Amino acid sequence: MGIPTVTAVDPNSGPTRGYDLVAVTGTNFRLPDPPPAGDATGDQDRTVKVSFGGVDSDWAYAASEELIYARVPEWRGDYETMPLPLAVRVANLDNDENEIPGENATLADGYTIDRPNLAKECYFQRACREIIRTFRRHVIKNTYMTVRRDYDEDATDWETLKASAPVIHLMGPRVPINRFDSVNREEAVEDPTDPDAYLRKKEPVTTDIEFDVQVWTSASPNDAATRTLMGILQSMLLMFRDVTELRIDINPDDPDDGYYEYDFHMPWHGYPDVNSEANSHDLTGFRAICLLKGVHIDEEAGTVIERGWIVSANDGEPTVEYGTN
Repeated sequence: MGIPTVTAVDPNSGPTRGYDLVAVTGTNFRLPDPPPAGDATGDQDRTVKVSFGGVDSDWAYAASEELIYARVPEWRGDYETMPLPLAVRVANLDNDENEIPGENATLADGYTIDRPNLAKECYFQRACREIIRTFRRHVIKNTYMTVRRDYDEDATDWETLKASAPVIHLMGPRVPINRFDSVNREEAVEDPTDPDAYLRKKEPVTTDIEFDVQVWTSASPNDAATRTLMGILQSMLLMFRDVTELRIDINPDDPDDGYYEYDFHMPWHGYPDVNSEANSHDLTGFRAICLLKGVHIDEEAGTVIERGWIVSANDGEPTVEYGTN
């Protein structure tokens, strides 16, 4: 092979925790030898090494002489230096996976790492907001996620709540990891940059989002509070009957990017329980639980499972066959 070059890394930035899949483009990357005829395992020798800021990627393979896929390693350097641009170095390897002298290249500042922007609205927050909007749209407008439970109307009280009853208070969320939906979301997709390669998405971080739903109305000398409470209860039950899925836009700035759809329901252990809670304001209400299932909160970065061989779909699963193209 000739001396390689590195021209770009896409994407060229990511989090310090690493494990994102990037495409490194350039020239003269060493390819693995094709497998013997009839061998459809897709196993390949490692022919290139990619490092980020001097830290080697644990997974890097050449898809072509102009394209390498690599997994960004976790960054364990100085956290005071964020954001930090890293040099991306590519080296060709021999059959013993040792560097070939002289066959390496470096792209200065090719990849930048940084901590997450916590002030930016994240996907998880947008999922919670969609739950709030659903209650506001189908039940009552006075629905909140982070409010106090003191409904004192006395403006001099430092615990005054800026929400008058009747109100729906979503307490939580609880976010247990949903491993069933995680392992069943894995899929193989065609790599748009290489028609002869598939990407296997790594197991996503998938959680349920569960809220305690507390509905409160002010007590009164007549049955107005009871009528209001029963009306909210009926509206909420009808909502859960008819609204079984919530859609979350993948990119709120571009609806054409599509959406993810999640199961939205009231679990069996969270059916409404009407009660009266004795306190200084004698509120009456009921409790329930709502659940949004299997929300994946990462970007589902992938890993390449095939390069250079013909791949065809077989009942949704990729089938690798040896090819000459």
